[in-house]
Amino acid sequence: MYTTARNDTELTRGVIERIGKSWDTRVAVRKERLDLTQYTDPTLPDFPISMVPFWGHEEFAPLDDATKMRLLATAWVGYNEKAIYLEDEIVQPLCSLLLKDRLPGAGDPRVKQVLAQVQVDEQFHILMCLDICNNARQRYRLDDYVAAEPLLGTRLKRTLARLDDERERAIARLAYAAVAEMSINAYLNQVANDMTIQPLNRINTDMHRKDESVHGIAFREITASVYRALGEEGQRSFRAHVRDALEDFTAPDLTSWESILDYIGVPGRKRILATLREQAKGKRLARDYTVLASLFEELGVTQELGFRFDH
Repeated sequence: MYTTARNDTELTRGVIERIGKSWDTRVAVRKERLDLTQYTDPTLPDFPISMVPFWGHEEFAPLDDATKMRLLATAWVGYNEKAIYLEDEIVQPLCSLLLKDRLPGAGDPRVKQVLAQVQVDEQFHILMCLDICNNARQRYRLDDYVAAEPLLGTRLKRTLARLDDERERAIARLAYAAVAEMSINAYLNQVANDMTIQPLNRINTDMHRKDESVHGIAFREITASVYRALGEEGQRSFRAHVRDALEDFTAPDLTSWESILDYIGVPGRKRILATLREQAKGKRLARDYTVLASLFEELGVTQELGFRFDH
């Protein structure tokens, strides 16, 4: 099962082999751990002000600086909780399924090696996120804050619950994991390049981002191979689930901000949320579609997906 080698993998370049061989010298888990106190500056916020959509709202702007700093720390926890969720609930389950040959096209030993490396990376990213979240929780007394489950997660769970076939559920997971791994860099770039926040937070996110850049390339190759091996019915199913995944990953999700505003007890938060909901109508979140778009162009399915990758 796990180590069985199958001649069912179609790789178009030597990318997978190079990724596997470079793992020891490339990834965050193989580098020295950061000192969590050395890079902390008490005068800087934990989360970018530019990413708070209600910072200038008339109900929020007059609040005192201490409350705002505490909200930014809570936002930082929420940001990392979502990153953990993507690793733990979206990517890791799919890697496990492919290692166990639950879908065709990933039986090459080199592919399984990279899948296992991705799992190690993702587990280490979870540890990184836990450490820096705990750092913020301790400094701002946020021990009892419970982050909201991301909207895309609840939607995927509903999809999996209505599917009776194990293979179909695996294909749905493939679609969501592929979109996650090939578009997450936009989510990480905003923080990794922001010089206004805690150095610790920026540096950790940048280390995470560098690993994910390679994961996106690896998932492009693996997803293409699995897709080609699925057969016509499986390919049709994958395209349908990708359409849903693209919608869910780019739909504005206010659940996190709602939980943060409630936790901090911001006065006027109902008006703030009403404004955010109005602003979110007809919009979608920005993502880096470069790798995804190139994959679907290569597979010849871009038109069938009906998604504007240039927006």
